[in-house]
Amino acid sequence: MLANAVWHDEFLKMDRVSYFTFESFYSSLRVTNRLTYKLNGVCTMPATEYAVIDFETTGLSAGWDRVIEVGAAIVCNGEVVDTFVQLMHPGTRIPAFITGLTGISDAMVRGQPAPETVMPRLKEFLGQRPCIAHNAAFDARFFFAEMERAGVPDERPFLCSMKLARRLVPEAPNHRLGTLVHHLFLETPDGSRAHRALDDVLLTVALWNHLTARLRHRLGGVPPDLAVFRALMGKSKGATEAYLQKLAAGRGA
Repeated sequence: MLANAVWHDEFLKMDRVSYFTFESFYSSLRVTNRLTYKLNGVCTMPATEYAVIDFETTGLSAGWDRVIEVGAAIVCNGEVVDTFVQLMHPGTRIPAFITGLTGISDAMVRGQPAPETVMPRLKEFLGQRPCIAHNAAFDARFFFAEMERAGVPDERPFLCSMKLARRLVPEAPNHRLGTLVHHLFLETPDGSRAHRALDDVLLTVALWNHLTARLRHRLGGVPPDLAVFRALMGKSKGATEAYLQKLAAGRGA
């Protein structure tokens, strides 16, 4: 999960539009429009079944950097029922700072399949489920770009656990995944390492379960649906509390 690396602290504070200024105007406009559509798109899957995904990459730009690892999990009623993890050879050397951050070296990806081979398998694994990612703007950009390179463009919605945490856990020191896990006393699996795809996925599942429970409590025990998640992530910090109170009143909470 490169976008949450400590080495780029200021980058982490940026919103999606600021993030895209690292790319060319055309790439920014294309991906921003697409991501906005995906985050607000209609999803027919129940909120109790979804996929969580994370990419490790050679850099920040989906336009010219490549993915080197993907982790994903299928979650049903808060429980992980299946997982997918795969190292990939990006076709170029992995920068030293990426190896230092993730532990993924050139030797580890030597002989591994190219992203173009892995992405169709990933798409089949995900089915039609919506995806959740921590800082979805980052992972969605690479997801869409790599799916297109593989010739299997994908049109699924993404939800962002970081955005949701900003609305529901405003007191956290920051909203990096590791900080939230520590702040909320979430369980960390033995041997878990930050910036390895499947490890970050499993932590994001734990975080999403916590956020869902917190939101459900605010709604008087009524399970939130995907429309509520999308709407809440789109609210400003100042408008969040009024929205939750209005929603709770409308649901009899």
